[in-house]
Amino acid sequence: MKRFRWITVLIASGGLLLAGCGKKASETTAHTEEGEEGGGGVSFKEGRGLALNPDVIRALGLKTAEAEERPLSAEMKLLAQVFATSPQVLASASVPEAEADRLEKQSFTGAKLVRVDRTSVTATRRVDAIFTVERSPAPQFGDFVELALAGEPRSALAVPRSAILDAATGTFVYVVNGENYLRTPVKIDARSGDFVEITDGLYAGDVVVTTPVNQLWLSELRLTKGGGHSH
Repeated sequence: MKRFRWITVLIASGGLLLAGCGKKASETTAHTEEGEEGGGGVSFKEGRGLALNPDVIRALGLKTAEAEERPLSAEMKLLAQVFATSPQVLASASVPEAEADRLEKQSFTGAKLVRVDRTSVTATRRVDAIFTVERSPAPQFGDFVELALAGEPRSALAVPRSAILDAATGTFVYVVNGENYLRTPVKIDARSGDFVEITDGLYAGDVVVTTPVNQLWLSELRLTKGGGHSH
């Protein structure tokens, strides 16, 4: 006998809540059979992604945008601690190695990078970026200062920040895949205003979900990991 898992989808306050039991006339019910797409409000199939019926889409207020080339000025804010005040003020900021590489390759305004110290790299792959700080009044030894860095504008493939899903397993976007929404891994780089540069995973013209990304992720987790009934 085939094993069915019944998933009840509740629409409440514009969000998507998933429960395992209980049926009402106002609820939309979907089911999956070993990962196959069901005929209800929300279902999932490997390789195709999530399928949502029109009522669910409207209730979620789902919105999309195209990945497109646009001028980006890389922006970065760092919290640095002053460790030297003479002959110049020096401050150190702990940054991921990937960001350190970008700091070394690109030209930023807002503070001058002196060097990247990789001798104290940690298990989390963070290193120390050393900056000169010119402010009046000059910060004192031990003070924390916020560095707002801005790079030179350049053309890059970008999507709205709200489209980015940062999960434990990586960075993703939900791409419109026919009538489905497929979670797709991407690599990102510069962040500028409301947009994020995509360096791998998308092409110009791809359509991505900008809201509600987290609700889609929770729905996918429930349909693929949850199983059974919950009370």
